[in-house]
Amino acid sequence: MSNAHVHRYIAAGAGARHAYELNHQRIAGVWAQARPVVAGDAADCYLRGNGAVPPVQGDWPASLRLHPALDYWRVARNGIAVREGQFPALLVLLQIDVFPHGVHRPAVQHAVALQRIYLTADGALAPVASPIKLTGAAGPAQGAAVQLAPVTAGADTASGWGVAVGVCAALRIGRATRMPVWAVPDAAALAHVRWPRGARSAHLFIDPREPAQWQPAAELARKANACGLDVYPMAAQLADVASAAGAPHSPQITATRL
Repeated sequence: MSNAHVHRYIAAGAGARHAYELNHQRIAGVWAQARPVVAGDAADCYLRGNGAVPPVQGDWPASLRLHPALDYWRVARNGIAVREGQFPALLVLLQIDVFPHGVHRPAVQHAVALQRIYLTADGALAPVASPIKLTGAAGPAQGAAVQLAPVTAGADTASGWGVAVGVCAALRIGRATRMPVWAVPDAAALAHVRWPRGARSAHLFIDPREPAQWQPAAELARKANACGLDVYPMAAQLADVASAAGAPHSPQITATRL
């Protein structure tokens, strides 16, 4: 490699680190301005309106917060950022486990991105072009997930760990199965999610109405099998919203093949 290539490589690495640090500061700042989700606020209304209810202990996960008035920006055709107003926003924290003190020490959760879901006061999606946005990454983000519940080290295969696409789906499945179920923001991320170190089994919950989820789930299953986990692909039928009585539908979950 020539000296010119070496200098360009070093400069690119420095630029990426600078971008990561800026994004880290932005994520930390927005997260600090937000508060836990509570009954009746815009985030609670959004989650319940999409069939989710808090876990059995009654509180929404700490990886979810409500920002009371988050700026919404769009990029105009001339490339200039335009502020279109402020909206309540559900903040969804994507984290990845890192081991700065070695793999035999406890993991440290590193926040790498925020999913921002802009809302109206009553929990509907805000009337903007892109109400669901993802921040820039505050570090390598491949493998990150929304850690909606802790996984106890040494969990048996009956409890295990699960993953699903979307926060509302993961919350609904987790409540129905009494299992810690994490969420990824989209189907492509499913292939790369890192399972927690304490898990002995991986339950991959796939929405059969979403064909884009199958191939990434198969890739994740291959990786988990190779690492010695018991893998259980599951089809999760998620009905739209609530029953006539107003209670959320319980997902219909059946074993499937990839």
